[in-house]
Amino acid sequence: MKVTEIEIHAGDIDRSYKTIGEISAKVQAATAFSKTPTLEDINLKLQEQAAKMGANAVIRVEYGRGMSLTSYKVLRAKGVAVVLESDEIKCPYCAELVKREAIKCKHCGSDLTQTRS
Repeated sequence: MKVTEIEIHAGDIDRSYKTIGEISAKVQAATAFSKTPTLEDINLKLQEQAAKMGANAVIRVEYGRGMSLTSYKVLRAKGVAVVLESDEIKCPYCAELVKREAIKCKHCGSDLTQTRS
């Protein structure tokens, strides 16, 4: 998985996930004449940290602007690194991928409600 494919969500999500841990990042302008950090800059930092932890998403992200001792253009973010469960599963009869909520396999027609516990 590429770092840029790691999902960023400002709030919580509807899918099942396993929490890995909290992460935070800070991006600041190098000089007074440098460009102001953007959400894309800080999201990339969050994605890099999440990738190091083995996560495929960051949820509950909160952003804040401020100053530091070396720069007045600072963007901070914090969130929770998680591993999202796939919304697809393999059919136990034909091994084709179907939606987790499916009650019938679209490939072989098998009833999937009997295989759930």
